[in-house]
This record gives sequence, structure tokens and C-alpha cells, in this order.
Amino acid sequence: MKVLIGSIIVVLLLCLGVWLIISPAFTKVGDTAKKMKKKLEEDKNGIEK
Repeated sequence: MKVLIGSIIVVLLLCLGVWLIISPAFTKVGDTAKKMKKKLEEDKNGIEK
């Protein structure tokens, strides 16, 4: 019984991961992360000058 429940949880997590990769919301999160990283790099470069 524990193996069955564990297997179902693993399958659900895999499906969730695939859904996140395919969904447009994941792209928005990635774009936001890139913008944040770029802004942090600009701030870091500004402090060093």
C-alpha cells in the first residue's frame, strides 16, 4: 500500500514538472528571473565603479 501511494505521488510530481515546463506561466517566471539577474548585475557593476 505504501509503495502504491509513493508511486502515485512520484507520478503526480513528474506531471506537475512537465506541466510547468509546457505552461506559459513558467516562461513568465523565467523572464522575471532573467530581469532580476540583469538588474542585480547592473547594481553590482554600478557599486564597483
